[in-house]
This record gives sequence, C-alpha cells and structure tokens, in this order.
Amino acid sequence: MIVTFKTKASGDVTYTGDIALTLLKMMGRDDKVPSALYAEDVTPALEALRAALAQYVARQQAESANHDKDPHQDAAQKRSIALTVRAQPLLQLLEKAAKKHSPVLWQ
Repeated sequence: MIVTFKTKASGDVTYTGDIALTLLKMMGRDDKVPSALYAEDVTPALEALRAALAQYVARQQAESANHDKDPHQDAAQKRSIALTVRAQPLLQLLEKAAKKHSPVLWQ
C-alpha cells in the first residue's frame, strides 16, 4: 500500500503503508486511509507527531545504551533509514499547512 499526504499549502508526500500508518498513529490518528485533518486539527497533529518522534528517539537511545553491541546489528541500523529522517517531509508538509491554515488529506 502507498499513502500520499496532500495539502494545497505544499507538494504531496508519499510513503509506503507501514511508515505512513506509524506516522499517522504518532499524530494521534487511526489507521484509516483515506482520511483527512481539518485545518484547525493540523497544528495539534504536528505537535503530537513531534512529541512522539522525540519519545521514539529517547527510547532508541535507551535501548542502544542498555544492550550489548552486536556488530552485525550496528551495521544493519546504519543502513536503515531512521523514522525521524523519514518523518521530515511530513513534518514540513504539516508546518506549511498549519501556517496557511490548510487541511491535509491522505489517500
């Protein structure tokens, strides 16, 4: 599944389904596709996503500090793209939509 986020304030942002659903849940939304945010709901969703990403980073750092280092696991983690990096285009889209008071939809 492919999910595309759209708003008149920005270009489209497309994710694979698993990443999109994770980010939607971090925004405080359910996994309903298609769906939308009213313009007045964009800022709270943006703040929720930022807070959830900060918790995610803290959790990742705590896990890596508590586990013995496996060189194979370290190499795999370096090759994978962090969720915080993947979230950047959506964060930018939500920021632009909030600034222009524009709704966001995804399908």
